[in-house]
Amino acid sequence: MIYGFFGSIPGCPHQRGSHALRGNGKTLCLTFVGYLDYLSGRDVISNYKTSFSEFVSTERIAEMVIYEDIRDTTILLSELQLYMNSLGVNTKELRSFVGSVIGQSRKRNTDIHYDTQRYTDVHPRIRVQTDRAFLPRKFHADGKPCQLDRCDKPHFIYLYQHDPYMEHPIVKLRADNFGALYDTNEIVALIKD
Repeated sequence: MIYGFFGSIPGCPHQRGSHALRGNGKTLCLTFVGYLDYLSGRDVISNYKTSFSEFVSTERIAEMVIYEDIRDTTILLSELQLYMNSLGVNTKELRSFVGSVIGQSRKRNTDIHYDTQRYTDVHPRIRVQTDRAFLPRKFHADGKPCQLDRCDKPHFIYLYQHDPYMEHPIVKLRADNFGALYDTNEIVALIKD
């Protein structure tokens, strides 16, 4: 499966209301899904540091998937637009990743999950291959939406499924429980020239 976690999706009915676009729980939900796979015994690799996955650079992940026989693995890619944006893909390996590897991942029982701020920032060929598109939304404990990207109050993340569409959240996560699984302040680095 290929899952995408987005800050905004054009035309998505779940975007109505007052919600922060940034800091809304994309990487937290990405981490949660990877953690569930880890608990079920799958290998998990990621381009950001978690307490349960193997940390590997995005470039190296692309090489591993293209040139090595990775099977029964979950791949977590944060800030995918930095590497595979809608304007084009930089390197031969990453073009190959977009062109063939994503489609072949099903045959290898390898899941690829990613997050990005805006749906349209990701390469169109990746969007077409994405099996599920999710939109997390941040709420306070009283059930009211949070309007700030940096808020010190405790939060719950409601994870809405946009494609295929489901009206109600599929899960509600306590941010402090799952935020402890990764460094929420880590900055995912850009590709080196």
